[in-house]
Amino acid sequence: MSSRDHATELVESYILDMGLRPGDRLPSERDMCRMWDLNRTTLRNAIQRLVSDGVLYCRMGSGTYVAQPKLVRNLQDVKGFSEAVRETGRTPGARLVYCRQCEADKAITKRLHVSLGSPVVELCRVRTIDGVPVAMETTCLNEHLFPDIERYDFSRVSLFDVIRDEYHIQVCSGQERISITTLDEREAHLLDYPEGTPVFFQSGIIYDEKNEPVEYFKNIVLSDHIRFASELRSEVEE
Repeated sequence: MSSRDHATELVESYILDMGLRPGDRLPSERDMCRMWDLNRTTLRNAIQRLVSDGVLYCRMGSGTYVAQPKLVRNLQDVKGFSEAVRETGRTPGARLVYCRQCEADKAITKRLHVSLGSPVVELCRVRTIDGVPVAMETTCLNEHLFPDIERYDFSRVSLFDVIRDEYHIQVCSGQERISITTLDEREAHLLDYPEGTPVFFQSGIIYDEKNEPVEYFKNIVLSDHIRFASELRSEVEE
């Protein structure tokens, strides 16, 4: 085990043993070096690793603090954002950017199986956790499946809940791709983050129980607040 890995484990164990919670301050670097007989370079490398992992955050001139845990999104799960956040005991939220009807272009016709120029609804929201912006979601819906869906206030209600409870459509599966991009000027303004910040770009299609496309989505996700996880399995021949 490297000296940095050892120091990282010491810091993580201290957080657990002392019962530190998000927002609690760690001892000073000098005190931690003295506690564990570490040199300052090794400790700083360990702290930087934990900052990158979202376990800690630093305030200039103030110290190092325990961070709020990142929301973990399971790539095999079609669960909605609001439900996933509530399961962690935190509060989901949304700020509506726009909800408008438009005509399907060639890209949308291919993804939603609708005819060119047919009406679709485009919904854009900034998603929040405990009031903090963490993602920007843009969703395209087939107007034929969801007539008058624009009447719902999606700054207050969950899109997944409306699809299930009001339109009686069960979301069952989906496909998605994840890549890396950077925030443009508009996205940076909406998410209150510096322009050019590297972020996740998530896009995909959600299907109902008949394997028909229900929605097409494009999400900008801040890696400081959300991470993705996947379970790997090996196919075993019988």
